[in-house]
Amino acid sequence: MSDEFKVIPPTTKVLCPERGEGWTLTGITGIYEHTSVMFNGVRYTIPAKEIVEHLLPNYINNHNTPSE
Repeated sequence: MSDEFKVIPPTTKVLCPERGEGWTLTGITGIYEHTSVMFNGVRYTIPAKEIVEHLLPNYINNHNTPSE
C-alpha cells in the first residue's frame, strides 16, 4: 500500500470481524498514526494502517454487496 491516501474523517464507518461495526472517533491523516474507534460502546486505539487496509475495506465490501 502507498503511504499516501485521502484523509479519512471522523465518524467513518468500519467493520471488524471480531468486534463488529464501528466508527472512527478521530480522523486519519497519516498511515503511521493511531486513531480511536468505537465498537459497541467501547473505545479502542487502533493503528491507522489496520483501519485503512482492513477495517474500512471490510465495511465497504459488506455494504456494497447486493441484498438477496
